[in-house]
Amino acid sequence: MKLAELYVKRSYRLELPKWKYLIPICILCMSLTGLMGVMGFPWKLYNDIPSLVGYTFLALIIYKIGITSLNRFFSYTNKFSYEWYLVHILIFQIVMYLLDGKVAAMIIICICMIVSYLVAMGYAQLWNKKQRRYEKS
Repeated sequence: MKLAELYVKRSYRLELPKWKYLIPICILCMSLTGLMGVMGFPWKLYNDIPSLVGYTFLALIIYKIGITSLNRFFSYTNKFSYEWYLVHILIFQIVMYLLDGKVAAMIIICICMIVSYLVAMGYAQLWNKKQRRYEKS
């Protein structure tokens, strides 16, 4: 939030990092995140910082590439990203329980992503509708 506030107030001072920094830092941080996850406890507890930096740099790379439809997709997804964060593990667990051993792993991952995305959209709509009713009263 602080970075967004800074950007709104002083956008002329903020520039996207150069490619020579974006790509190596993204790869390093994403690799650290994966490695710490594979190493398990206690390292998995501390992978939030490299994960945050890695995904932030990945988002900057996607933004810098400049594919308008992709940028719009991420902008739209941002409207319910918190809801997606809240429901994704539950949906992944349910789908994996129901389809374990019946379908290829890659198909399960795709189904998990699509179903969790749709559930998050519905959850966000439900939440926003409830929020608007609360604000009216």
